[in-house]
Amino acid sequence: MLSTILRTIATRALFRPGDRVMVAVSGGPDSMALLHALWEARARLGITLEVVGVDHGLRPEAARELDLVGARAEALDLPFVRLEVDVARERRSGVSLQDAARRARLGALATLAAARGARRVALGHQADDQAETVLFRILRGTGLPGLSGIPYQRDPFVRPLLDLRRAEILRYLRRRSIPFVEDPSNADLRYARARIRHRILPLLAEENPRVSEALVALAAAARTSSSGEDLGGAALAALSRRAASSVGRLRAKGGTSAVDVSGRRRVVVSYGEVRVEARDVASLTPARALLIGRPGAYPWSGGTVEIEEVEGAGDGQFDADRLSWPLVVRPRRSGDRMRPRGGRGSRKLSDLMIDAKIARGVRGALPVVTSASDEVLFVPGLRPAEIGRPTARTSRRLRVRFSAT
Repeated sequence: MLSTILRTIATRALFRPGDRVMVAVSGGPDSMALLHALWEARARLGITLEVVGVDHGLRPEAARELDLVGARAEALDLPFVRLEVDVARERRSGVSLQDAARRARLGALATLAAARGARRVALGHQADDQAETVLFRILRGTGLPGLSGIPYQRDPFVRPLLDLRRAEILRYLRRRSIPFVEDPSNADLRYARARIRHRILPLLAEENPRVSEALVALAAAARTSSSGEDLGGAALAALSRRAASSVGRLRAKGGTSAVDVSGRRRVVVSYGEVRVEARDVASLTPARALLIGRPGAYPWSGGTVEIEEVEGAGDGQFDADRLSWPLVVRPRRSGDRMRPRGGRGSRKLSDLMIDAKIARGVRGALPVVTSASDEVLFVPGLRPAEIGRPTARTSRRLRVRFSAT
């Protein structure tokens, strides 16, 4: 999960080193996961955190829930601010109680951030919230801008969890034994969002089990069409307008599709996620490398790089939490070095390939898997790197392999 958050932060430029970040935490699973994930990554991101909990005064349980938030902030050695808002003052004719509470909360958070010199306020919305928001707007009637859903960033607010599903967040909380509370209003069918979550989406999932991913992809396509948002980061910046339009249509279609573009490149779209690949080894350059933020199968010239989370000890595994994410798959570069597992020091990849009797003609076509800090982790035919070797404390194991076609 942490790797996905780091990828989202990097690709969306949500933070800058030196940022003071307020994390809005209600005590629910999403915001508690956000708090702990940012705390884990704070040194890597170069940010300073403080925690704020908002009491809307609508439920007597809210005060006790914020006590839990305050206790977690203290355990993480972070400052905590308890913020009270007046929802009644924000509620006007035609405005629902939940909308009034949201407006009051965001206004108070923005004011507090400005007063405390916080450049960013991190909120805990995730991908299922995005799907529910898009469907809610479709049912109420909306135009293209409304289909774009919840934004990743609208100053000072940022949402680092938007590429994560609720199930992933709950697994993260269980694995780390992080306590949280459930807001009973999330199950109250008097509210439209609760009916969408518990009645409408389950019915739609009977027709399409990946309906949530499809709705998230629709939001991504709407953002692209309405605002010209960069589809997949800098790698897509050089695409022609025609190619970018084709990619936008694939995103709106949903599922997994690909389109060939100029320069021997191919764009793969998988439920809203976009990546640019080279179509043959001759066109591969470091600038067209693949960024990998989560386990999966990633096509590469001559085969597929497979990164999977596995249970139990085995050969060729890595400790996922000791690696610098996102991982990168790229061609071999002159001067690349790696310390093979069990070796005494690093050696040139070219020498290691010679010792492993890898044919000269295929060496340049092999994928090189590195960490975000460009440490070589894996090359087909060689022992995996010493970096990231699992230990007795490892909780998440990854296996990396290359399947040739």
